[in-house]
Amino acid sequence: MAKDDYHVIVYRVLQHLYKQLKEGLPPDKEIIGHEGKACRINEEYWKYIIVSMQEEGLIRGLKKAEGQDEYECTEDTLKNIRITPKGIEQLSDSKLTDRVDKLIRDVIKLV
Repeated sequence: MAKDDYHVIVYRVLQHLYKQLKEGLPPDKEIIGHEGKACRINEEYWKYIIVSMQEEGLIRGLKKAEGQDEYECTEDTLKNIRITPKGIEQLSDSKLTDRVDKLIRDVIKLV
């Protein structure tokens, strides 16, 4: 699994949002923005992932502009997103954790 794999990005974003929630801090776009430390992916792919996370109920806070069908998804809108209980549950899901752990082990082997 690559570092820009969908599941890896979702895990990193959820992990950051959960940490920030527990600390009472807003999300940091320098970490979970498309060029942030946790992502470093192209902007369209990043938007796809963030919107998908909202639609899956893992996060909340993205809004639709008046009369629009699509969510407004910019790095500036990150300050409004929060992890949901379903997102927290996803973090503890052993399948997701196992995938990310396997990726880390594979990277360590390559180095």
